[in-house]
Amino acid sequence: MAPSVSDLPSNTAPKIKPELAENNADQTFTYAAMPNLKKAIKKARCDFRSDVSTVPTESMMQAILEASVGDDIYDEAGDASVNALQNKLIELTGKETALWALSGTMGNQICLRTHLVQPPHTVLLDHRAHVYCWESGALPALSQASVTPVIPSNGIHLTLNDVKQKMVSGDNIHFPPTRVVSLENTLNGTILPLKDAKEISAFVRSFPVPEGQKPVAMHLDGARLFDGVAGEGVDLKEYCACFDSISICLAKGLGAPMGSIILGSRAFIERAKWFRKMFGGGTRQPGMMAAAAQSALTTSIPQFPRVHALTKSTASRLSALGYKFQLPVQTNMILIDLEASNNIPPAALASYCAAQGLQVFPSGRLVFHYQTSEEAVERLISALQRLMADKKEGKKLESGEVKGGYCT
Repeated sequence: MAPSVSDLPSNTAPKIKPELAENNADQTFTYAAMPNLKKAIKKARCDFRSDVSTVPTESMMQAILEASVGDDIYDEAGDASVNALQNKLIELTGKETALWALSGTMGNQICLRTHLVQPPHTVLLDHRAHVYCWESGALPALSQASVTPVIPSNGIHLTLNDVKQKMVSGDNIHFPPTRVVSLENTLNGTILPLKDAKEISAFVRSFPVPEGQKPVAMHLDGARLFDGVAGEGVDLKEYCACFDSISICLAKGLGAPMGSIILGSRAFIERAKWFRKMFGGGTRQPGMMAAAAQSALTTSIPQFPRVHALTKSTASRLSALGYKFQLPVQTNMILIDLEASNNIPPAALASYCAAQGLQVFPSGRLVFHYQTSEEAVERLISALQRLMADKKEGKKLESGEVKGGYCT
């Protein structure tokens, strides 16, 4: 017979610290109380690999402590903190309704799967798009979709003419018809301008389809959409009106610990809920992460102009040192063209920065965020100045094979 609770030794009772057992609802969170987080934010200030390297602020941690703990599946009304976050994004974007997802990849794939009803079908997108290059082949695996990758004729972003030339109608059985056009803003730090989004949207939404089929859909991978609209200085609602579905990552420039929000019509989101469940995205107490994300919106959005200005000023200083860039610096990313920059070896870039206590990818991509410190930027400039000088002097630089690139 199994022992009853009363038969168990008294020393098996959980050891609860007295200060944690007390009701601490009125206490305020501080980094001093959490040394691991204090250490993490110090590290984030020197991390140029991605804007996903941000860590929760004190206000985010406080929001987590105060969050609701409802079940987003079992509770008919959903979780209160998740609902509040979804409503905030609805208010900001002007879309009809919203749905919490666990990640940017999940958000994108839910949206695309919801649009794509029955193959044969294809998705038209930029050849560098995250949904194509960096989501583990999810489109053909989850949606049975082929892909039409398009190289921008201007070398920066897709235009109406690029899309027109690659759209596939449904009148030739040899080729799967275009059923979704998926755009991305920002992409590698560059902006897809509102003017181009409007032109592409108007064309795609009026593209002829066989009788009985719904119109070709417009999807936006808006992982860094707030960077894009802040960098261009346009209205978020006006931009979002160009798209039938949008996935916004909360963990990149916005700085939340995790999560994404997808937005669309009420009918679209109701169907999307099935695929979120199918893809393993139904969660039990997501309110803590949703509350942190809502706090992040307040913390980070006002800081985008400062981050972009810091990025551009850094690019100007690097240009003066002789560095060349793969793309224009428009928001929070610098993509150094290492080959054009006096053939700097990727391994040397990484090692010179590491010597200054900085984390960078050897690819030459530098990403700034609202926790990037100006002191770290000065160390970055110092490291790259020394690297360029040593290269010009003919010093032997580390040039072995290195691993690590970027995907987010």
